[in-house]
Amino acid sequence: MRSRGFTFLEVMLVLIILVAVFFPLLQMLSSGLLVSTEVKDTNTAIILAQQKLEEIRNSAFNSISQEAKTIISSYPAYSREVRVSTPYSNLTDVQVIVYWYPAEGTETSVSIETLISNF
Repeated sequence: MRSRGFTFLEVMLVLIILVAVFFPLLQMLSSGLLVSTEVKDTNTAIILAQQKLEEIRNSAFNSISQEAKTIISSYPAYSREVRVSTPYSNLTDVQVIVYWYPAEGTETSVSIETLISNF
């Protein structure tokens, strides 16, 4: 008469099936967390660029000037640069660039550009 239990082979097959199913799921979870971090970093950079652009828009037209790439004090992982050009009189092209280093280690940037007129 056969005993009521699992054989070694049955246990090993179940373990192999579980590993084959859960390992790819763990890889997807890891990839998802990495992408989530990249999206968070990019959103933070966009918000920082928009904030600076709004600050420039709310200032006097004659006070709009370039800013060298500097670290943002409240967000030390990010740097910001402002480029200004004047394609026509009474019209200024303002570009705000925010830089940061994601997990891969290569510098990444986001740029927002607008035209501001003096009318």
